[in-house]
Amino acid sequence: MKKSFFIISLLVLVLALFGCGANETGTETDDSSGPNDDTNTNSNDDTNTNKQEDDYPNKPITIVVPFSAGGSGDTMSRTFAKIAEKYVDVSFVVENKPGGSGAIALNHAKTKPADGYTILYHSSTLPFTMASGKIPFNKDDVQPIATLVSNYQALSVPVDSPFQTLEDFVNYAKDNPGKVKVSGSGINGTNHVFALKVEDSTDIDFNYVSYDGGGDALRAVLGNNVDAITSSGEVVNQAAEEGQVRILAVTSKERVEEHPDVPTFVEKGYTDISDEFIWRAFYAMPGVPEERIDKFNEIIQKVIDDPEWDEYRKNTNQDNYYNDGKTFTEIFNNYYDSAKRLFEKDN
Repeated sequence: MKKSFFIISLLVLVLALFGCGANETGTETDDSSGPNDDTNTNSNDDTNTNKQEDDYPNKPITIVVPFSAGGSGDTMSRTFAKIAEKYVDVSFVVENKPGGSGAIALNHAKTKPADGYTILYHSSTLPFTMASGKIPFNKDDVQPIATLVSNYQALSVPVDSPFQTLEDFVNYAKDNPGKVKVSGSGINGTNHVFALKVEDSTDIDFNYVSYDGGGDALRAVLGNNVDAITSSGEVVNQAAEEGQVRILAVTSKERVEEHPDVPTFVEKGYTDISDEFIWRAFYAMPGVPEERIDKFNEIIQKVIDDPEWDEYRKNTNQDNYYNDGKTFTEIFNNYYDSAKRLFEKDN
């Protein structure tokens, strides 16, 4: 009898324990499918914790310059680097990689990770050089970040030149194809493309003479070795103020403050020569995360709002010309496409 009672008690205990286990399992199943699931909440918290915010920049940023130390592009990059260090807790390093019409610097930058820590400086010469086919790169090999400053271009003649106006210059060139000599800095760069645009828009033909830099091109016109010069306003401003050259027209859409009496090409009916600027800019290599491009643009904004930058800009006779990546890409592509057409026509 006692044995039977023990067996029955044991069965009751087992059934009771099984029932409790079933109820606990059911409760877990119901909770996991409900809106207040503790397991899911903890999982989301873990995901948010693990996803760390990008702390770019957290190490030195290198600016690669395709020109020698002491030039205008080098000066701009070093001025930018000095001011930028006020606003971010990292250093900026400027590396000069001259030669190859900019190809050496671009190739160097492309060997680095596309992480935003290698920035390429270049000017409006870059799309022109690419369009000319003289370097083994095209417009898809860079990611425009922003333009910073610009300078209009000008067509100028010696003060004793018989060309008193743009009309004088154009009419003489039309009557004497190929006779007029016009100096400029380099081949396939901003001065050369500007010269080609003048020829194309006015339907004239002159002889473009390339010099190693704007200073040499200016000396050529002052020495009457050439008849005119295509250059940035920066190159001829002082000579114009001192009465050594006469500026016939400028490429900005509106007349410039320092030469209010000088007409624009647009005023004279040459609407293809409008806002033909020499601009200076920064590029990244394709693949840099967009949020890092945005953060670098935030640094640029702080720099160009700094009084020290404003002093640099005024001392070099440059205008503020900030354009973010989207607008800059449109400008870059327009310069590239326009130059490609002119080079093909010139050849």
